[in-house]
Amino acid sequence: MTNHTSSQSPCYCAVLRKAARRVSLIYDTHLRATGLKTTQFSLLAELSRGRPTPPTMNELSEYLVMDRSTLGHNLRPLLRRGLVVLQPDADDGRTRRVTLTAKGAAKFSEAKQFWRKAQLSYENAVGKSVAVTLRNALHDLTRLDAS
Repeated sequence: MTNHTSSQSPCYCAVLRKAARRVSLIYDTHLRATGLKTTQFSLLAELSRGRPTPPTMNELSEYLVMDRSTLGHNLRPLLRRGLVVLQPDADDGRTRRVTLTAKGAAKFSEAKQFWRKAQLSYENAVGKSVAVTLRNALHDLTRLDAS
């Protein structure tokens, strides 16, 4: 990939989004062999966290800090491939719970080795200390109130 230089934007959001796209390219490159994109891997990872009950669509969108329409867009390929299913909630049939299938759990398990390689690639690019510090700072940012 060509390394273009550009003037530094004063906009925090623009720089964060640009950096996120660059880092996503690293992960997508490593995950390509699994047929998953970074967004799909993240969904499978979130669903494999071992919660007592699978999350609803609303809960999953909150966990991922993602609006419902983007979540639906990202879930569609996983649903088509049988990696996840939407099941009605036992108490409220209007509510759907997103459940990882056995096939989805197997795909996630397979993809983890490629994800680990992506993690190492990223750490090697920026340095382990910077990677950890940045991850912690970004994790804190996910708790910001949008107002």
